[in-house]
Amino acid sequence: MEKFRQKHILPLIVWIVLILIAIFTLPDVSAVTRAHSGITLPKDVQSQVAQTIEKKAADGKKVRSLIAVFNNKDGKISSVDTEQINDRIKDLRQDKNIQIQSITAPGDNATTKKKLTSKDGTTKMAMITLKSQGSVRKQTDTILKAIKTPGLRTYVTGNDILNDDFSTVTQEGLKKTEVIAAIFIFFVLIVVFRSPIVPLISISTVAVAFLISLNIVMNLAETMNFPISNFTQVFLVVVLFGIGTDYNILLYDRFKEELSSGAETSVAAKAARRSAGRTILYSGTSVLIGFTVLALAKFSLYRSGVGVAVGVAVLLLVLLTLNMFFMSTLGPNMFWPSTNMDGSSSSKLWHWLSKTTLKHTYVMIGIIAVLAIPILLIPQHNLNFNDADELPSSVQSKKGYEVIQEHFPAGMSGPSTLYIQSKHALNTQKDLAAIDDLTNYLKQEKGVKTVSSATQPGGTEIKQLYLKSQLNTLVAGLNQASTGLKQVQTGLNQANSQLSAANVAGSTAQVQQLASGTSTLQSGAQNLSQGINTYTAGVSQLASGTNQLSASTPALTSGVNQLNASSQQLASGMAQLQQQASSLSALAQQLQAAQMSSAASGLTALGGGINQLASGTNALSSGIGQLQGQLPGLNSGVAQLNSGAQQLNNNSSNLVSGGSQVANGSAQVNSGVQAMNTKMQALGTQVTQLQSGLTNATNALGQIDNGTGTIKQYLQGMGGSYMGDTFYIPKDNIQSKTFKPALDTYMSKDRKIANIMVVLKGDPSTTASADQMRTIKRDIKAKLKNTSLQDAKVAMGGQTSQTADLQDLSNGDFVRTAAIMLIGISVALLFVTRSVIQDLTIIGTLIVTYVSALNITRWLSSLILGRDMLTWNTPFFGFIMLVALGVDYSIFLMTRYRGDASAIPDVRQRILSAATVIGAVVISAAIILGGTFAALIPSGVITLIQVAMVVMVGLLILVFALPIVMSAMVKWTYPYVKDKMYQKVQDVKNAAIKPQAKTKK
Repeated sequence: MEKFRQKHILPLIVWIVLILIAIFTLPDVSAVTRAHSGITLPKDVQSQVAQTIEKKAADGKKVRSLIAVFNNKDGKISSVDTEQINDRIKDLRQDKNIQIQSITAPGDNATTKKKLTSKDGTTKMAMITLKSQGSVRKQTDTILKAIKTPGLRTYVTGNDILNDDFSTVTQEGLKKTEVIAAIFIFFVLIVVFRSPIVPLISISTVAVAFLISLNIVMNLAETMNFPISNFTQVFLVVVLFGIGTDYNILLYDRFKEELSSGAETSVAAKAARRSAGRTILYSGTSVLIGFTVLALAKFSLYRSGVGVAVGVAVLLLVLLTLNMFFMSTLGPNMFWPSTNMDGSSSSKLWHWLSKTTLKHTYVMIGIIAVLAIPILLIPQHNLNFNDADELPSSVQSKKGYEVIQEHFPAGMSGPSTLYIQSKHALNTQKDLAAIDDLTNYLKQEKGVKTVSSATQPGGTEIKQLYLKSQLNTLVAGLNQASTGLKQVQTGLNQANSQLSAANVAGSTAQVQQLASGTSTLQSGAQNLSQGINTYTAGVSQLASGTNQLSASTPALTSGVNQLNASSQQLASGMAQLQQQASSLSALAQQLQAAQMSSAASGLTALGGGINQLASGTNALSSGIGQLQGQLPGLNSGVAQLNSGAQQLNNNSSNLVSGGSQVANGSAQVNSGVQAMNTKMQALGTQVTQLQSGLTNATNALGQIDNGTGTIKQYLQGMGGSYMGDTFYIPKDNIQSKTFKPALDTYMSKDRKIANIMVVLKGDPSTTASADQMRTIKRDIKAKLKNTSLQDAKVAMGGQTSQTADLQDLSNGDFVRTAAIMLIGISVALLFVTRSVIQDLTIIGTLIVTYVSALNITRWLSSLILGRDMLTWNTPFFGFIMLVALGVDYSIFLMTRYRGDASAIPDVRQRILSAATVIGAVVISAAIILGGTFAALIPSGVITLIQVAMVVMVGLLILVFALPIVMSAMVKWTYPYVKDKMYQKVQDVKNAAIKPQAKTKK
């Protein structure tokens, strides 16, 4: 049992059981990573608010957007190819298995054809929105298969599939990293220990820690939504294998040192764990704190670093327990075939650097300052937030993305969408006008290529839906009305002239004269006895009067007929005026809806005047009809009178015998003439009234024409002003079949959510585009004040908006998280160094090293990789890796420094000795850790390559800077006195010596 305990077999059994459990319960790492590695932003940022509104617009279902790309590399897409593309899109729309929500294709209409076809005619694309069901990879493959077109290159791209492909590339790169790192570490350990057994043991212990920690992290992510990212597994590998190997070297070196002093195997193992284990715990704890504080980050990608903290905790447990079994069991055989058990080693480089610094402190610090200051003063550049750049061009989604960038405005690869959510339906005239006004406003924003909305579905204004066009139509109608009014006015003047030429008054006087003659005739007939001469004269006078009357009646008839024709022409003109009055009434209603009451009231009054004129014209026409109806009776009476007069004249010789007949006849004539006289008097009055009415009508028409001219001038001025650009659509047209497709595309089913698509000129993922988006967001907020949309919830979604939010969050959270991380590590260092000055010196050295390494990496990336910018997450991951891992070497040095306090009282000699001994360990550890990160380079992922560069450059700087800075710090801190710890030791020795001296006396 004692042997069982001494050989530490129980820890071996425990770890074997745990590793078996981990292997059999490990979930599908790739699937879990794809499902939970997406970058999530806080719900209150604009892009996430927009996603929430978008989901609500889709009836609560999450949607994703993809872009189908058709390209002919040999020239323009032919008409035959276009028909095939249209057929493929039609099949997609009908395929219910793909869960298509909507497709905007170039074959839909002339507008989409222009928008979705490249200017060179070689490329077309279709915007696809579909329900987010299942993996994006499966949906993409289905669409790829459906759109495959003979003779064309077809791709499916979009933010979702690009992210999924990035995850795939990262996982494939991880496999290379694991193999390369394991091989590199194996050979380095062979060189260091000159044994193949030590590398196998070291790699095995670290692999156990890696598999168990990976199992824990992935199961937590799957069941409890533990934060992970595409980089979690990668960093677990490099961190655990990097620092794990470093810690093992420290532990195995100490074990060899104990064996070389003659200690028994089990005792040497315990002594090694007690001595080196303390340093490992100090270092590991600082690393653990560094990664654990990432849990306080707001950004999900930064929080995913907590998974590394889990790995470090498991690693410390494995190294300090499982290694005990191998050391206790194998003993010196662990280092076979080497027989040299000398565990001590030294570094000539660190010895020289420390010694030179202690002698020429200002010179060495000056050299560091001269080298560091120019690097630190390098101006900071923008970061690359385009994740598509992380992918190799061989990936189909990246190819499609590059084709869009090449043949379309760069913004087409990631359009932005402005969402407007209201409590009421937005398909009203007032809200549509506000949406259209906002659409035109966005077009004027700097960097905007096109803007599409419900009122401008094709990205251009529909002229017929603006007051300028509508007012031009009304002005044209008023011109026609004015022409009609002038024609009517001319007709009325002609009718009035004809009435005047008819001399109705003269005819009336003649009738009156005839009436008087007939009265005299009747009197003469009654008094035949008074004389035949008098009678004969009366008969002659009667004949003369009847002849004149007979001659006047045709002229009277002609005048009345002309008057009737004029009245009909007047009625026709008034019909046209009444039609114009209807148009003016409709216009008044529109102007009233547009809140232009003054113009509306003018038009209403004009229409009323026209209606009154029409009423008067109808009355005039009726009077003329009555007059024309009296003409037959008049003509008949005149004919009878003329006939009787002729008979009297012809039979004058028989007057005596016919006296009685004449008396009777004269009585009848007198009766007929009196009746005709009465009618002629009435006719004269009516003709006078008619002439007066015609004159008034002519004047009224002149006034109407003048009013029409005024209204026309007013409308023309309105159309030429800013009011002409006002959007107006009648209520009936809003509900029409013609306008419904635009509403369906740019509004939700309940019409309470509207969206406006904005395409930028530049790449949607660049910092410049993000800055433009911030400006657009501010301008939109200001624009909607005091409009019908001021109470609506407005949010900008899309890749550029997300990039802007990502920049703001990552930059702010980086500073915050880095500060928390430095504070946590600083607290850990206080326990190790027990000196605030040493603590601050180490932290300051790490910060300067990081900034220098980052700037050098930017230069190397441009020189070697052809990348002028660092990826947006390189600074953060580079910082946490370099600071969390680089602090180890400071702890190694200062722990050795403090441990030699009793043996080396002079602080300067002690730091020189510590640097000489630890230098070999640090250089070996830096080589291994740097080589482990170098294994990220073959992954092909730019972020991993640049992070590896930052760490490798930073480690190289630390290897040279640490012995210089720490030696100078010790010299300046303790220039004349010895270390306090040394003083305490001396006090203890002196206290023990004094009693002995008294005893001797």
